[in-house]
Amino acid sequence: MICEICGKKPVFSIKVAHQRMYISGRSNRKIKPNLHSTTIIDKGVKKRITACTRCMRTNRKNNKIRK
Repeated sequence: MICEICGKKPVFSIKVAHQRMYISGRSNRKIKPNLHSTTIIDKGVKKRITACTRCMRTNRKNNKIRK
């Protein structure tokens, strides 16, 4: 689960539960990047990679990824 272009990977944080104005509990959560399989053209060769949607959008503007 890692973007092959930018290296984005899951991060961990703490979810805080509130009961009115008081904190009633904390629990761990894992935030995952939005990854998709896509085809990229690298030096005239089609290559299948896993990329995040931000990289797909940026590279689509540069005409490197085909949908």
